[in-house]
Amino acid sequence: MQTITSRRVRAARRASIGSQVGYPCTQRSAVIVLLGACLLLGGGCGKKAIKDDDWIREPDTGGPRAITHEVAVGETLTLIADNYYGDPALASKIARQNGLADPDRLEPGSVLQLEFTEQEWLTAQKRAAAMSPYNRGVDLMAHGDLQAAEREFRLALEMAPEFVNARYNLALVLLKRGQLDLADQILNELVLARPGEPDFLFALGHTQFLQTKFTEAATTFRALLSVVPDHRRGTFGLARSLQESGRTQEAVAVWRAYLKLDGTSSWADEARRNIEILQGD
Repeated sequence: MQTITSRRVRAARRASIGSQVGYPCTQRSAVIVLLGACLLLGGGCGKKAIKDDDWIREPDTGGPRAITHEVAVGETLTLIADNYYGDPALASKIARQNGLADPDRLEPGSVLQLEFTEQEWLTAQKRAAAMSPYNRGVDLMAHGDLQAAEREFRLALEMAPEFVNARYNLALVLLKRGQLDLADQILNELVLARPGEPDFLFALGHTQFLQTKFTEAATTFRALLSVVPDHRRGTFGLARSLQESGRTQEAVAVWRAYLKLDGTSSWADEARRNIEILQGD
């Protein structure tokens, strides 16, 4: 087995589309911003994963391979599995191979051994090659050059079609550029592939809301809350979707649920105003 030592994967670098309002950005997230009676996309993030990719460019000599990876601050097994294998579900494989008693607690600076089948290695090589245009896309997105960002994300996907984060960020760019149908299509595909991914569900629900598909948006936000019950943006989105679709009593109940999660922000003030309006109908 060939063993290669990787350079440390850099910590997540967060980039946003436009201004961020109300909540911090996560690895991949979209932020709802209230504007009149609508929800508008205010932010999106792209993780700069495996920026130092010399490890993956070793000569292909055939057979299984292994690398060692030094855990960076904030990394999880799920994130590491997604970065190296393109499949967060393989976190359990990494845990078994490394004999981790508590996979949810990784010590920064600790070293993991990651093993690859031949096919996994070839796929990782493609993804590593696509990382350069992907990272350029993240930077361009952060600076508001959406047309150029779209071009870089599409280039990354030509090189590695299975590159999920590139596909997600492409959807965010399309959403910000007003190409809602294309964004909707991509996000539906992502949710189908990873139905438990909160960021994908939130972005899809948001896209459906902007298309005035309020019933579909409510269903998507409910799916999100089944995964993350205290997801504040998801709760806000569900309440607004129910309100816009005329489901008054349900909307009031969800607005009240939102106030249990957030009772002090400007969004909380909006929730209270909406409850007063709906109860006055």
